[in-house]
Amino acid sequence: MPLTSEFLRTVSLFADLSEMELKEVLAVFKEQEFKKGDIILMEEDTSKYMYIVLDGRVKVARLLPSGKEMILAFHEKGDYFGEMSMIDGGTTPATVTAMSPTTIAFVGKKDFTLTLLSHPKINFAMLTMLCTRCRDAWTQIEVLTFNNADARIRTALFHLCQKKGEKTAEGIRISLHLTHKEIADMTGISRETATRVLNNLQHKNVLTVETKHYIVHDPEMLMTPFMV
Repeated sequence: MPLTSEFLRTVSLFADLSEMELKEVLAVFKEQEFKKGDIILMEEDTSKYMYIVLDGRVKVARLLPSGKEMILAFHEKGDYFGEMSMIDGGTTPATVTAMSPTTIAFVGKKDFTLTLLSHPKINFAMLTMLCTRCRDAWTQIEVLTFNNADARIRTALFHLCQKKGEKTAEGIRISLHLTHKEIADMTGISRETATRVLNNLQHKNVLTVETKHYIVHDPEMLMTPFMV
C-alpha cells in the first residue's frame, strides 16, 4: 500500500501534525517492497534510516555469540523503528528481516534531521516514544533474569497482553502472530521447552492457543507463583 497522509496520522509519531505538516513529512519518505526472508537492514545500516511498516511484518533480531538468534521485537503495520539512531548516530545491534511480503517507508538521516525534527510536535512524540522503548528494554531484561522457563514465558506473555492485547469475551487476545519458535527466541529458551510450557499453560486453562494467536483468559493468572 502507498504511504498517505491518512496513514501517517495513524502512526503515533505523526498523529498530532496538521495536514500541511503531514504533507511535508510525506515528501521525504521513500517506499520499498521486500519478499519474505529478505534482509531489510543490516546492523551497520541501522544508523542511516528510520522506517515505517506500511504492510507486512518484520523481525528485529541479533545473533548471540552462542549462535542462537535472540528476537528483540516484531514490527507490524504502523510500527516504526530506527528513530533513536537518527538522534545519536549509533547503530542497533540487530538485523531487520521481512517475515512476510512487506512494504516499508524509509527516511534517511539528513531528511529526518532537517524535516522531522523541525516540528515540536514530533520532538515531544519522540520523548514519549523513548520512554516506551526504555520500558520495553526493562521488560526484556526482566524476562531474561529468570532461570525458570515457565517464569520467562509467563512474564513475556503478561507484557504482551499489556502492549499488544485486545479485549475479547474470552480474555485478552495477543494480536501478534507468534509461533512457538518465535516465543522461544524471544525468551532465550529452546522451542521444545517453549512448547512444553505453553501446553502446560493451556492444560491449566491459563490461555488458549488459536492459529498463531494466544488468548490469555486472565493476565493476572500468569503472575501467580511460577510452577513448572
